[in-house]
Parts: sequence; C-alpha cells; structure tokens
Amino acid sequence: MIKANLIWANESNKIETLNDSDCLLILTTPELLASQLFHFSTPAKTYIEQVFDDEGFAGNKGECVFVQGLKAFKASYIPDTENSGKNKISQQLAEVKRVLFYGVDFALFEASDAHNVSSRSSTLSKTNDPSMVNRSSYASDSNSAFNSKSSSDLSQNDAPAFRYVEQQFDALFKKLKSVSVTLEKLSFMALSSTETVSSDPVNSIASHSQFLSALLRSYFKHGYHFKGYKTNNRSFSSSRARDGNNTANSVEKNDANNGAINQALENRGTLSLALDAKHFNTAQKHLVSHTISYETALNDAMTWAKDLAHMPASLCTPDYLAEQAQHLAQTFKTVSCDILNESTLKQLGMNGYLAVNAGSQFAATMPILCYTAKGLENSPPVVLIGKGVTFDSGGITLKRSPDMRHMIYDMAGAACVLGVIQAVATLGLNINIIGIVASADNAIDGKAYRPGDIITMHSGKTVEVMSTDAEGRMLMADAISYAKQFSPSVIIDIATLTGAAISALGHKATALFSNAPALENALVEAGEQANDRCWPFPLWPEYQDAITSQHADMMNTGINSPGAISAGCFLSRFADGTPWAHLDVAGTAFTYTKSLSATGRPIPLLLSYLSRCAIKNNQ
Repeated sequence: MIKANLIWANESNKIETLNDSDCLLILTTPELLASQLFHFSTPAKTYIEQVFDDEGFAGNKGECVFVQGLKAFKASYIPDTENSGKNKISQQLAEVKRVLFYGVDFALFEASDAHNVSSRSSTLSKTNDPSMVNRSSYASDSNSAFNSKSSSDLSQNDAPAFRYVEQQFDALFKKLKSVSVTLEKLSFMALSSTETVSSDPVNSIASHSQFLSALLRSYFKHGYHFKGYKTNNRSFSSSRARDGNNTANSVEKNDANNGAINQALENRGTLSLALDAKHFNTAQKHLVSHTISYETALNDAMTWAKDLAHMPASLCTPDYLAEQAQHLAQTFKTVSCDILNESTLKQLGMNGYLAVNAGSQFAATMPILCYTAKGLENSPPVVLIGKGVTFDSGGITLKRSPDMRHMIYDMAGAACVLGVIQAVATLGLNINIIGIVASADNAIDGKAYRPGDIITMHSGKTVEVMSTDAEGRMLMADAISYAKQFSPSVIIDIATLTGAAISALGHKATALFSNAPALENALVEAGEQANDRCWPFPLWPEYQDAITSQHADMMNTGINSPGAISAGCFLSRFADGTPWAHLDVAGTAFTYTKSLSATGRPIPLLLSYLSRCAIKNNQ
C-alpha cells in the first residue's frame, strides 16, 4: 500500500522532502517555469532548458518532460554569493535522481472560491472533526450534479469540477508510467520565489481540499498493486470446511491467509508533499491535514476491499471473512463483532440465506459489526449490508464457464462494508453503524437448492425459486429482514447483484434503488461529491407484477422484466417501512471479464454519505 507524507516546510527544511525521493514532480505553467528553474544551479538550469528545447516543452496543460542526470551538476557549481536558502535547496536538487515537469491548467485553481475555502477552514478548526474533510459543502445546488458542462465553464465549487481535476491527475500519473517512473518515493514541492509563492500550483492545490483530494485519490488509485501469489510469496489455504461445529466466538485465525493479506498491504511507496508553512493559517493547516487523513483512511479501506476481492475463493471463504471481521473489532475499541454461525442462522429461520449455501463444503457465516460513537450509544444506527458470496457458480442454474472465474468478486459488497467500517473507525466519525457481512458460497452438489423450491424466509414470506443464480437477493433479503431488529435510521445494502445493472449503466455508475426519496437524494449527492456516482432506478408498482408467483408470495426472478429492477422490487418487499436503499455494484465493484479489476467502489460514496450524517450529528 502506498501512502502520503505531509511536510510543513520553510526555506531551510523544505529539502527534507527530497531526501528519499526517486522523482520530483513539478507542476508548472508557461508563466511559472522561470521562477521554478530559479532554484536549480546555473549549470543544471542550462541543462534543463536544453531538454525543454529538445522536447518542445513550454509548460502548457498536459505537456510532460522527464529530466535525468541532474546529479552531474553538484553543489560545487553553486556560487557562494547566492542566498543561503536557495543554496540549500539547490544542493539538494542536485541530488534528485529524476525530475518530471508537468503542465497544469492553473486557471482551474485560480478560479476557486477563496471565500468558501476560508469559511470551510474556519468551520473545520472549530469542530476539529475529521468528517469535515468531506466535500459536502462544495455542491452549488441540487441540480448542478446533473448539468453537462465543458471544461471551460466549470465552477470550482461543484462535483463536476472535482471529476475534471481528478481526470487531470489521472493523466499525470499515466504519463509517469509511460516514462517508466514507478509511484514509489515521489515528491511534490512548492518551488516558488518570494514573488510567486502564493500562485505556486502545489500550494494552490493544498489550499483547496477538493483539489488535494483529487491529487491523492488519483495517486492512490494508480499506485495500487495486488501482490498476488507468485512462488516467492505463495500462501496456502487451510480454510476450514464445514463440520457443523463452528461457533460464533471461536473463529480460528488462518495464518496463511492473513499472511497473504499482510504481504499485499506492505508499504510500497510514498508521496511526499512539502508546503510553504508561512502561507497557511492554522485553520487551513487543519483542513490540509484532515484532507490527507480522510483520503488516507479512504485509500486504506479501498485497498483492503480490493485485496479481499482479488483473493481466490479457496482462500477467501465465509470463515475467512468472519476472521477479518473479528480482526477489525480487535483493532478498534469502538468496533465490536458478533458472528452468527449456521446453527444460529437456522434457529433464526434464515432459510433463504442458508439455501444459498446448502451445496457448499464451507459453512455460511454472518458477522455483525457494531461501530458506536461516543455519546451516541442510544441513537439509531445506519445499517450497511454487504453481499459476501465468496464464489458464485450459479448453483444448479449453472453459469457459463468462460467467465465463471470472475465470480470470486461476488463478495465485493461484503469487502466494501468491512472497508467502510475500518475507515469510519479510523476517522472517528460521530455516527453509529451496524455492518452485516452476508457471507455464503453458492456451490453445487446433491444438497443444493433447486429451481421450483418454495422457501420460507426469515420474515415469514415465501419465495418460489426460479433461478438458483439469483442467490444474492435470497441472501440479502434475509439479512435486510434481520437488520430491522436494530431499529435503524436507514438500511443500505451493497451487492454485485445483476448483470442487468451492467447492461444499463456499464462500469461507470452504480444502480440505486430506494423506498425513501430523501435517502435516494442523499446518496446521489454524496456520490457526486465523491466522484463515485450512482443513478436511481424506479420501483413502481407496475414492476412488482413481474415477480408475482402462483405458488408463493413472490418469485426470486421476474418474467419479461428488467432484471436489475426486478431484483430491487424483490428486496424492497423485505425492507417494508424502513428507509432502505439498494446499491447494485455489479458494474462498479469490478470490471467484468477483467482479472484484478476490483475497484473498491462504492466505498467513496458511502464514506461521503456517512460523513455528511456525522456532520449533522455534530450540529
């Protein structure tokens, strides 16, 4: 896992940023090039300018030039008459292995609303709450998120601007890879003279948390790498098969599996960010620090979720997910964990849940995580439910074999819930959350459930099974029904549920279904601000007809109906009057047919939403 390092620098200690850097990234514009080159020794400056001429580099937006060989220009070339501050930095710059100059659209940063930034900084310093890092105050109005805008008329206080900025940084890090620069030991440093320091791109980015968020998020995204299972770090599974004796509080640690995750989570790079301390007041420093804390917690959560999703089903079993939930509870004092085993699930009448797992050699589990904020012990929680089908063969309704290997990703919703709770606990958000990991293995043998079966669900409602490949809704329906005992303020389920969601929205947006307009609007807005968008679908009564059964209360698939909507209609019947939303992340949690394609979505959306809720609780 890569990380970010913040240094509040002055002219004498700014050079610390470059001590371990493999590459210095300099954001520039045609107007700023001269002042930035001022910090290099005269021979190095001459050499760099010659490279600029050879490459036709002028500092325009999107232009990139890579300079190597600066070590040849040592400090001995620097006249003693030069000022000491410049001398120190120049000496250090002479030791930099590589420098990459990248042209940015500086007008993008200059157009930012400084008054709003100051106001947000002031608010943050008063509350000292990490959740204030969220961009909830940046949207201009409820309709702006749906307006189509060109880059020329983007306002810098709305969600489209954040997406635009993130795209610019995506292009930057792709450029780095194209010139064979890894994202390890990079540094951004403000290289401004006294006259231009206030307009330095690095300082400007840090002054506006949405831009800093875009930089960090893009860096983390492009720096992610799953270490995998090559011979030199191979891990072997010792996952327990179902023996009927697993208990809620006796989940054993699987050292081999935990070792695989630990290897995948090793630090592999650092982005150092050196800012001119004298140009930031205390409130602005808080804002920068909290932005980095927020994005780091978000990245840690997404990295964990992606690593879990990439694990093969022979390692990432329902038991293993239960172990991870327990480990999370052991890590944070604010998190507790209770694990419902198969016998408990059977006593509870979770027959739909258990039917999915009936053909598996592994035991089903349902870890329940509870995050409780201090002082909110009696407040209703937000319940998050993640689909954790560790492998989906389709059961008797067998899937086509060529792409079945990608069904290891069918537990991405459960990984998302684990990641979100980790992020919330790390940030200490002022909100109560119940996280349910609905975990099973949809395999096939003589005990597997069959098309035509009639199953009485936890709620008492009956379901006629039309397809055993519509297993996710069976699992989630029982979990939703069970969750209502917590008297939640809202229930949000996250599931890789239907291929129809991919057909409708591709891999760009999550399909959203809800029985509560206020919750639906809040999730749409949170997704816009987090650049993790969702799109609402209808649950009109006319769509409910498609799942009507002649033999039971409902069927688990629709006839001649849009598949994603039928699944949403099915789940809505188990939410009843509780405010509920369903996020179908089949197209966004991973990219179908592509290996190692887990994205960690919709963790940004959910953390954005929960941060907003925490802010309201503070008020």
